[in-house]
Amino acid sequence: MKLLSSLLLLLCLTLLCAQGTSSDLQSLRLKVAQNPIDAESRLSLAYQLMLSGNSAEALKHYETLLKQDPEHAQAMEGSLWALQVQERYQKSVERARAFLKHSPEHSSILSYQAYGLSQLGLHLAARARYARAELLARDDAARQSAKLGLAWEYIYLQDHPSAMAMLDSSQDPQAMEFLNKARLKLSLGASTNYDGLNSGTLTVALHKAQWGLAASYEELLLDGSRFRKKLGATVDWQNPVANLKASVNTLSGRDKRVYPAVLYSLSMQPIFYLDQLLVKPSLTGHYGSYHRFDIQQADLGLQISGDRLSGGYSFSTLYQDNDALDSDTQEQLHSANLGIKAYKDAWLRAYLYLGEAAWWTNPYGVVYDDFETKNTVYGLSISSPIGKKMGILIYSQIGTHNDETDFSSALTLSYSM
Repeated sequence: MKLLSSLLLLLCLTLLCAQGTSSDLQSLRLKVAQNPIDAESRLSLAYQLMLSGNSAEALKHYETLLKQDPEHAQAMEGSLWALQVQERYQKSVERARAFLKHSPEHSSILSYQAYGLSQLGLHLAARARYARAELLARDDAARQSAKLGLAWEYIYLQDHPSAMAMLDSSQDPQAMEFLNKARLKLSLGASTNYDGLNSGTLTVALHKAQWGLAASYEELLLDGSRFRKKLGATVDWQNPVANLKASVNTLSGRDKRVYPAVLYSLSMQPIFYLDQLLVKPSLTGHYGSYHRFDIQQADLGLQISGDRLSGGYSFSTLYQDNDALDSDTQEQLHSANLGIKAYKDAWLRAYLYLGEAAWWTNPYGVVYDDFETKNTVYGLSISSPIGKKMGILIYSQIGTHNDETDFSSALTLSYSM
């Protein structure tokens, strides 16, 4: 009986509040009808309409205010609010761009534009807008809003140290939970050269906050029989100075001239932001101990990425220290890549590798453990998410060596949980 009475009381209060809101709306509508140039009443009406869920009508009133005064700051913010409630993000970005011509230092408009860009998947552009909004903010509310937006953009960009720095003064439980949540990713890959050489790879990666661990297993088959297997482990740590990664791979196989072998790698990659660009220089060292020789390799690279375009270059110098006297060799290798966002989150990338690649570890961790490898390789890949948890990568390449050409392909499927 008490429960029923409480429910009836709650229902009555809800109805009274609804009647009060309806009464306020009718009163404001009447004021606006009687005096169409009453900006204060029209602004209040638009705000009440937004709170009642009628964003379409509210947008009309905000647009009327802007016709009366193109520099009406609250009307600018209100129209962007209404557009984004309707999920018209592209339109909101365009309107924000127009508003910023009149008010280039308006922090809240920059934040609205940044949110629209983020919803369109343009996270580097959104990061740049939020950063400027934080710089121009004139009050704590605008500053904290921009910082929280910045934190989420760094999360999307997988820059956890920068995200944590933004959350120090504007704690958000959802963002903190997302940062500290452990994420597991499984990847299954297969490749072939269409001429008796095939491989399969399984990788398990675990990331939590600024740390990551990964383990991989690869089996290489030659003419249908086992030829070589590779076991690998990687640990990476993101810190405010640079991303550090260390890995070790063990190889064993039928060719006794080469195996068993152990390869070690250590890389350092700082991160810089240049307006809407992400700049990642890198320095990597590799050491490989094979059965009859050792490999020493140093790489210097640079990757520059935007929301729709990316490109990079890496230079490698490789020294092979053979057991036999006076037989050491040294090679220089070059690799380049160029990517374009083809559709939504699908990326199309082209690759070029130049140089004698025997015993080389390329910038993506692929080990060329072969006496005869290609001098020039042209590659093409397409990668795309499948839903929210899966992803696909298709890669094909054409390699040339001593006027001979061969073709190979690889497919990788991933699942995140």
